[in-house]
Amino acid sequence: MNFKKIKLDFENTFVVFATGALLTGLIFLILYFLPNTVYLRIFFYRSWYVQSITTWLFCTAVLFVIFKYMRLKVERSILDNKVIIERLDSITLQHARDVLEKIPEKYRDTISFRRISELLRGYIHREEVVRLNQELSRRDVEQIEGGHLVLNSLKQLVPVLGFLGTVIGLSLGMVNFSDVSETVGNIESLRVKLKDLAASLSVAFDTTLLGLGYTIVLVLISSLLRRKEESFIADVDNKSRALITKLRYFSDAAERSEGSHDGGYGKEIVNALRQNGDAILKKLDELKDGLQKPPHYEIIVQPVKGKDVE
Repeated sequence: MNFKKIKLDFENTFVVFATGALLTGLIFLILYFLPNTVYLRIFFYRSWYVQSITTWLFCTAVLFVIFKYMRLKVERSILDNKVIIERLDSITLQHARDVLEKIPEKYRDTISFRRISELLRGYIHREEVVRLNQELSRRDVEQIEGGHLVLNSLKQLVPVLGFLGTVIGLSLGMVNFSDVSETVGNIESLRVKLKDLAASLSVAFDTTLLGLGYTIVLVLISSLLRRKEESFIADVDNKSRALITKLRYFSDAAERSEGSHDGGYGKEIVNALRQNGDAILKKLDELKDGLQKPPHYEIIVQPVKGKDVE
């Protein structure tokens, strides 16, 4: 599965909304070919102007959940199959540098490998990796929650549209029922007016029912998605803590000794000695001459003027 393609589709909000509109059109097209007496067709087409918008937002929200779940599934697969911390005994500075260089390019933007990379860089630069891991965990949580902004907005809009359809239906019913006083004596006309009012109320409650039904479904699937995301972040935290326990710390001398095995620090020391060798030898010669020829000092005592010297 191409991770970059999933990321591109998910981040392109226009594509998701356009796909939701296509699904809505397909649903209403299927309902159109049903017989007129089928309740499902009547339910959606009796107030199609509200039901279609509500269905469009619902389909868009479901697509957002699907895309987020697909992306989370890829992240989970990478964490479980590619990030293997348990096989490592200990991690030294040179080992950390090698690991950073060997991370494949296609995995560098994933949450798990990005966390591991930043922890290793912090270790190389001698940062406090425990505090760094806590900050990175908060950042990952904020990133996941940021992906729920559009989804939460859609969950709030769907029931609002349902209530809006209710208000519109009640308004239309009251407009047609305003002249009922003129037909008080005509039972048949009064019956027709009451029938129209009942139909308007039915339309009003259909939109509310659909909006509430869609909202319940969205709350359930988004809650399940959120739980899986929290479980994933917890597993990334556990992997990061396991990595931190395997980091091997040295003193400055030990670090230089370790680096001398691959010629890194050893070359730096040799170059420094070559550049400053003449100055060091000159200082040693001056110190040697000073020890062989110590300076001589003379103490002269003179009498104080105005007093007799006994």
